[in-house]
Amino acid sequence: ALEERHAVYSEMLSFLTLSGRHRDNLLERGLSEERIERNGYRSMPETTAQRRLLARLVGSSYELLGIPGFYTRYGQWTLAGPNGFLIPVRDKDGLIQGLKIRLDEADAPNRKYRWLSSRGRSMQNGTRSYSWIHVTGDRTRKRAFLTEGPLKGDVASFLANDALFVCTGGVNAIKGLRETILALGVREVVEAMDMDQMTNPQVRGAILTMRREVQKIPGIKYSKYSWNPAYKGVDDYFLSRVSAL
Repeated sequence: ALEERHAVYSEMLSFLTLSGRHRDNLLERGLSEERIERNGYRSMPETTAQRRLLARLVGSSYELLGIPGFYTRYGQWTLAGPNGFLIPVRDKDGLIQGLKIRLDEADAPNRKYRWLSSRGRSMQNGTRSYSWIHVTGDRTRKRAFLTEGPLKGDVASFLANDALFVCTGGVNAIKGLRETILALGVREVVEAMDMDQMTNPQVRGAILTMRREVQKIPGIKYSKYSWNPAYKGVDDYFLSRVSAL
């Protein structure tokens, strides 16, 4: 099923482009043009006609049933999801497991990202998405940084000389984390979760659960990375260091 999802999503992304506005957003985060290209970000098609056409193009080569994001409307396949740009979420071998959308119009500051999913009563033949663990950076490294959010991991990895990052979809979304760390064969895990855990007891509780889960893995050295809390995420902190050079 993973190979199938990877094939469908790769095909889908090949038909899409990245808008200037979305490219600027990614450049402002500190990514290079080359890395933006390599990571494969794309803008969501915005109109109903574009979405139907995309589903038709991809559907001419692949079965769309069972692929999160696609569903049928009036008997025709189309694509669900809010407008924004797509972030490929990859496994340890670089295969696309799912796609996350960075929303153009977030309804709340903590809801800027959503999985590409087509779950819901109104979406016939739709499929829900899981919260996948994203792996980015040099997969041969023996030290992995652990953070929340695939885009944050992509940016931080790039700014830290291709450091290996393992990224959860949310602080509570740790299913598959243990298996991913074991499969990568790393010896050290460095926790680099957002600094708002200092002020948010729920976030802190979720991080403690995650920490215990990783610390149970035999032979793993675990440490915690801290930085100036003026910078919320490890990506912001790394960007401030690069900008200061």
